[in-house]
Amino acid sequence: MTSASRTAPARTSFARGVLVVGVAVVIATASLPWIATTGSDAFRAVVTVLRGAGHGLLSVEDGFVTAMAVTAVAIPLPALVALAVPTDARRATGWAALGSFVLGGLVALRTPTPAATWVSLVIAIVVGLALGWLVLAAMRAPLAPATPRSRRVAGWVIGVYGVGVLIVGFAGSPVDAGAHPLIIRALDAAHRVGVPGWFGYGALEFSANVLFFVPLGLLVVLLVGARRWWVGALAGLVVSACIETGQAVFLPARFASLDDVLSNTSGAVIGALVGVVVLGWAVRRRAH
Repeated sequence: MTSASRTAPARTSFARGVLVVGVAVVIATASLPWIATTGSDAFRAVVTVLRGAGHGLLSVEDGFVTAMAVTAVAIPLPALVALAVPTDARRATGWAALGSFVLGGLVALRTPTPAATWVSLVIAIVVGLALGWLVLAAMRAPLAPATPRSRRVAGWVIGVYGVGVLIVGFAGSPVDAGAHPLIIRALDAAHRVGVPGWFGYGALEFSANVLFFVPLGLLVVLLVGARRWWVGALAGLVVSACIETGQAVFLPARFASLDDVLSNTSGAVIGALVGVVVLGWAVRRRAH
């Protein structure tokens, strides 16, 4: 028996075990109020410690922090389902979505505001599963090298993008300073039509910072190839850390925040995974 043939059943058993334990924990949380209360108190205590330990870490709305935690839990689900019941990424994500929504409904029914909780859970789960599908697709994509065309295109675009990052990062004042009242009014209008109240200005800024660094991770992978995808993620961390350090030292009107480093790096990781999928798709297309 080869090493690969021995490893596959072990991975399947591990994935099934994790899923069973996860389902049991969710059902227990929904069924026994004291478990939910204890878990909620422990989660808030951890968030409080993290907020006190870092400069601007997790300074976003409490509900958004909880939504991020739910999203983080949902991300590995498609990969776990695909390992537990070997199938393709689309079906694995679909099964993960079905199970997540059912369990999320059970949890929502046990809360004082089931409808609002359900909406929040659905949003967080959908984001997590979309990222989980991306992770699974990247795991199954061939680690393709960068092509002359991808290097050429990425080289031109990353120059323009880099200038934009420098302008946004080292401007004397936040780039959205003039639009702040308009943003607040837009958020108020969004809340009136059903957007959860926890998606406030801090959550919007965090999400925008994630999206802003997605191109960096993608472009770096298109330059260096899928095998070194981690370089794209590392680039996001290094660039963001340099910007925040520069703001803290040279720009008193700007507020350097560890939240920005976290969001920027997350965006770069997402972009790097997209790059892996894109290069893998290009290899398959050329093969056909």
